[in-house]
Amino acid sequence: MAHHSTYLNPKHNVLSLDQLHLNEDIRERINQLLEEFTYINALNNLNIPVDNKILLYGHTGCGKTATAYAIGHALNKKVIAINLSGFVSSKLGETAKNLSELFKKASNDNAILFIDEFDFIGKLRDYDEKDSGEMKRLVNTLLQLIDNLPDTALLICATNHLDIIDTALLRRFQIRLRYTLPTEDDLNAYYDSILAGFPNHLNSIKRSYGISYAEAKDSIHQQIKANVIKFEKQKKHLLFFYDTPELEALQRHYYGRKLIGTEDTLSGFKLKDSKLNGIFLPDKNSAETSRIAIKSKEEGDKLTGMVSEITGEELVLTDRLTPPNSQRILATTNSGTEVWVYVEKNEF
Repeated sequence: MAHHSTYLNPKHNVLSLDQLHLNEDIRERINQLLEEFTYINALNNLNIPVDNKILLYGHTGCGKTATAYAIGHALNKKVIAINLSGFVSSKLGETAKNLSELFKKASNDNAILFIDEFDFIGKLRDYDEKDSGEMKRLVNTLLQLIDNLPDTALLICATNHLDIIDTALLRRFQIRLRYTLPTEDDLNAYYDSILAGFPNHLNSIKRSYGISYAEAKDSIHQQIKANVIKFEKQKKHLLFFYDTPELEALQRHYYGRKLIGTEDTLSGFKLKDSKLNGIFLPDKNSAETSRIAIKSKEEGDKLTGMVSEITGEELVLTDRLTPPNSQRILATTNSGTEVWVYVEKNEF
């Protein structure tokens, strides 16, 4: 089969059914399904078939795909998933063959075959006359495959457009579950559950309604990321300056202000000449040789410098100003202050 690109894999860890935000009707029907498969032998002894053909339909982003994987997790069954719109070959005869192989694999493995965008098969009305015969044969093949699916396997199909699916196909599904947009109360509970995993100083967001769970989650993450970035930019850091020009004009050029700090020393380091300027705030007019800090084994070696408070945004700016031969590390000054300091790369 040459359609591996159409196979669907869950983007994140598979959620359990309890973690999904399902309405009571859907939850009850799925619980019934799980119990049928739990007691499938007892039902088979009475020649009562289990419901193993399920159609999930409704608004996008409301949990149809997540439900298919959650059912697989609950029943300990492998999920074989495809996106039908990308699976249908330009040679329709090949599509029928490939579908047959997938149904056979699901049957042999007692697995779940999950077909997303199932409505694509119902678009046969849109095909021109020369293709309509092939499409009808494809639908007939699919009908036969569905009818012959053993009880030990499941077929779960998902669609956002129920109205365009062939009625003969629709009749094959014993279970049809409709997914609708969550209510305002549902979304508030969903917002609360996600925001509970973030610190209070980050979880101030604007809540939107009349959207799906997927859209709500995207909105939350976008706003949280913006809050994280804003917080990190404003966060205070202590930076140890050494061998740095103390020209106020130079500081204002790079930081937009004069830096205020206190003198301090840092033991266990010394300076060496560097062809690259290991110190930020490069003064192009200075003829002095640039120097960079390195680890020293000599007792008594120490750096003398100034400890200044800068913001996270200014720290990122400083990182960009430093050359490739330097790196920023945490160190403790002789006064007991934890600071960032730039040293020669590969020294640590």
